[in-house]
Amino acid sequence: MAVGAPVLLIPGINCSARLFLSQIPAIWKHRPVMIADHRTGSSIGEIADNILMASPPRFCLVGFSMGGYVALDIMRRAGDRVEKLALISTSARPDDASQAASRAERIARLSADDSDTWIEQRFRQLVDPARIDDRNLWGFYRQMAVEDVGRDAAVCHLIATLDRPDARPTLSGISCPTAILVGEADRITPPALSEEIAESIAASRLTVIPDCGHLSPIEQPEAVTQALLSWLNSDQRPH
Repeated sequence: MAVGAPVLLIPGINCSARLFLSQIPAIWKHRPVMIADHRTGSSIGEIADNILMASPPRFCLVGFSMGGYVALDIMRRAGDRVEKLALISTSARPDDASQAASRAERIARLSADDSDTWIEQRFRQLVDPARIDDRNLWGFYRQMAVEDVGRDAAVCHLIATLDRPDARPTLSGISCPTAILVGEADRITPPALSEEIAESIAASRLTVIPDCGHLSPIEQPEAVTQALLSWLNSDQRPH
């Protein structure tokens, strides 16, 4: 049986390979799976370059949240190496002034506070409001943020995203089959931002996941898995 190009997964801020724990076994049945190490680099471009240097000549690319920013930068730098693209809970826009100020405040707080307080506060913003008291989900997120990624890498990620480029002008040049996934209750990157991306990429398919906030791979793992399998196993045509 012929083996297709591997699937390269890029996590987001405070997220590790563990984010895709529910998706990896299902994807692995169809394609080899790789998890990008996104912990080094002082800018989105540097992170993209580091990932590209460690990646095979051709691959299918999945970016979650900040990983989506990196994925779009990879498309700009080496789009010919990407067979298929999936963007989960992300945006093509740079931060506006308010968002940049909020991100700078988070950098300052995170740099000064090594307790779990900031992580739990962020968790409550990330998930569907109905899940803010879900201790199992909170424990999973904390394990990624504290044990896997760590505070220093999280600060570097926040700094890297502050000056990220506006990816909107490059979207129309993306021609590979593209899946776009977003939680219906995502308060970090609301569905309108995914709709904007979908409208600009001809060969795209948008999936809005009900009862779901920003952390869709762990909030609604089965829905994300099925959407990614559909993307991998189908030939999308321009809409």
